Amino acid sequence: MSTAAAPDHSTSATGTPPASALVLLAITFLASFGTGVVWNGLAFITRDRYGYGEGENLLLALSNGAFYVAMAFAAGPIVRRLGRAISARGLVRATLLLQAACCPIPMLVDHPIAIWPVGAVISGASALMWPLVESYLAAGRHGRSMRQTIGWWNIVWMTAVMLSLLLMGPFLAAGRAEWILAALGVLFALAAICTIGLPTAPANHAPEGGDHHLTPRYPSLLASARVLLPLSYVLVGAISPLIPFLLDSLGTAIALQTPVASVWLLARVAAVAVLWRTHFWHGRWSTLLVAGLLLVGGFGAMVLATSLAGMVAGLAAFGIGQGVVYYTALYYAMAVGRAEVDAGGTHEALIGLGYAIGPVLAFGGAAIGGPAGIVGAIWLCVGVASIPAVRPWWRQRRPRRTPPPA
Repeated sequence: MSTAAAPDHSTSATGTPPASALVLLAITFLASFGTGVVWNGLAFITRDRYGYGEGENLLLALSNGAFYVAMAFAAGPIVRRLGRAISARGLVRATLLLQAACCPIPMLVDHPIAIWPVGAVISGASALMWPLVESYLAAGRHGRSMRQTIGWWNIVWMTAVMLSLLLMGPFLAAGRAEWILAALGVLFALAAICTIGLPTAPANHAPEGGDHHLTPRYPSLLASARVLLPLSYVLVGAISPLIPFLLDSLGTAIALQTPVASVWLLARVAAVAVLWRTHFWHGRWSTLLVAGLLLVGGFGAMVLATSLAGMVAGLAAFGIGQGVVYYTALYYAMAVGRAEVDAGGTHEALIGLGYAIGPVLAFGGAAIGGPAGIVGAIWLCVGVASIPAVRPWWRQRRPRRTPPPA
């Protein structure tokens, strides 16, 4: 077991110091409250303030996912195109201010449609922002240093997402759902102020500084992780709009619903903390296998739960699996992709793809067979995804099974 280190402030192989981890963690903590509300709590707001049902929430989630994936895939080209006019630091600041500006809209416009542009702007702007933050985070760091810093970063953003859902409870119970988004605007503005502490661009990330940390398995593990990552967010995208209604069906009090829903987020933080403090997991196929099984099993337990205890157990298993998949996918992406914005953009685009596909599958499955139909649709997706997920492992093993020449 490795000893947890403080956020790294070492110097890269080219002599360029990495961006301050403490500044990045402050920005991440504040901005991640918006991520938590939009992706995990928006369904509670729309249900209570606008009377949205399952169908409307699934459509809203699909819209947000579409904006996210489009902007994440375009992150690298946008940064390069705008590079002469605005620095990477300026672009991070601009995305945060844009998100801050849109948050008060539901308080100013009392109409069910007002929530749609808020979701679209936060989704699109954050999809451009996070690849930049991830590039700042990883650039100039390698091996254990990168794993430790990514560990701190994951703990911080996942904790913020969990807290966002927990803190929504009192607002919802008081009938003040619109205040939640207004509060997010303040947090985004504070995050924008924190960008003063960033350098104008991420540090250089020379290949010779990190190649010795890689093993021949890393590209194959990355290929599998990049299948499991969007799959995990397919499940998140499918379950998040439905959780309020699943908890309603179990008779859960409104004030307790967001704390219960946050169980999977707490389990995710715990899983990432274990990976952060240990080293046994990287380079191992079994890590991805166990994570995938927990994801699928936990999802089924949540949707088919007939008691609150069953729901909590499913949420916990799901959170552990999702945390492992996210952490490993990000580490392999930044290690193999050399901490470039395109590597982070691909990582975030895969997340957005999952967010967009999940509501479609949930909507179709519910229309066909209710909860059982949702589980069936998701398991069908899992079956299809298992082929490209297993292929890199199979290809890597095949040479070992080939007998040596006589």
